[in-house]
Amino acid sequence: MKKLNRKFVKGTNWALAGLMSLLGFASCGNEPTEYGSPHADYEFLGKVTNEKGEPISNIQVKIAEKYNYDNEPLFHGVDSIQTDTSGEYKIEIKNNLLNSELYLITTDKENGSYQSDTTKIEITQKDYYKKAKDWYRGAARKETDITLKAK
Repeated sequence: MKKLNRKFVKGTNWALAGLMSLLGFASCGNEPTEYGSPHADYEFLGKVTNEKGEPISNIQVKIAEKYNYDNEPLFHGVDSIQTDTSGEYKIEIKNNLLNSELYLITTDKENGSYQSDTTKIEITQKDYYKKAKDWYRGAARKETDITLKAK
């Protein structure tokens, strides 16, 4: 009887371990949010110009959240992008939870002619253009033009 109980318990443990590992891996995906976490899609776009109003190409643009205790920006998991020949940029972040207080950090790594700049941007309710449903807040678009000063 004891051998039968042990075999049953061992078999049950193996079956549960296999089932849990399958379910665990199946639930791993691109979703960075936990169940019950509000999330949204974000789009940041705009134009980078110099003080004369001329577009600047090849300017690095990054999104950062609040600064940490060392006064270093906390970059979001999005690669930096470069402005195109018209000085325009567009950063899309899908299915994520961001603070309402963000920073656009622009750096002239290629030209070397302009000072870096940090621009505070805030996502407000009027920036949302797609309807919210359940934990999904919707989609927001924020347009921010940046003027860089020459070095």
